[in-house]
Amino acid sequence: MKKSLVILASLLFGALVLPSFSFAAPSKAKQANKAEEEATTRQDAVIFKVHDITPVTEEGVVTGCDFAITLFNRTSVNFRSFTVNLNWTDPVDERFKFDRYVEAVMPKEELDKFKDVLNDEVSIKPVATKVTVNAFGANKQISVRSHIESEKCYLMLSDAQFSVTPCDIARSIDNSSGFNPIDQQNDCSHLFQFVSTKNPEYYGKFKNISATEEAKQNEIMQNHELEDIDTVIGKIVDNMGVSGNTLTNIN
Repeated sequence: MKKSLVILASLLFGALVLPSFSFAAPSKAKQANKAEEEATTRQDAVIFKVHDITPVTEEGVVTGCDFAITLFNRTSVNFRSFTVNLNWTDPVDERFKFDRYVEAVMPKEELDKFKDVLNDEVSIKPVATKVTVNAFGANKQISVRSHIESEKCYLMLSDAQFSVTPCDIARSIDNSSGFNPIDQQNDCSHLFQFVSTKNPEYYGKFKNISATEEAKQNEIMQNHELEDIDTVIGKIVDNMGVSGNTLTNIN
């Protein structure tokens, strides 16, 4: 009988140990490094992204870009209206100097023929657009189709500079006192966050919490479940000890 109890205890001990190895949570150092590497979104912001960018062509030449902008309001603010001003810079325009290239490759005797057109100041046309949204409440999501006159649709996949102005705020939801009117704000850029293609959340559906926060909550829940399993197995092992002593006394 004692031998049978020892075998059973060994099996239960193995069941206790194996889940610990299989489902062990990552170390704090690894979690910290992972959090630093992963881009996340704020819990108190209107997060938005530019997507479904489609070049518009005319006789084979790109003349504009159709696109969509999706916004998710995680704040407690209700907006009457606001305008998102977007601007993308072209690093090629900033670094590449056509005049210097011509001077480098063209024979010196030929340069005099083109001196009138070289070294002229050329204004770089920004890739910019504005999107206005009306009646946008807290915890709501909206998608707006728009168009921009530019041949550089590829730039819209990179990070954008933005501002949100003008901005007409109706009221804010306060959990303690219900609906409260708040002061009019002309610029509310601080309430918004742009989600670029570098952020993993760009490729999924926007949620009430960020993907990183959701992962943390799932990890906490999993750890609680493992603690409950450990408690149950511990009680079984304790009961086995009591039962073993009882059986030994009987024998």
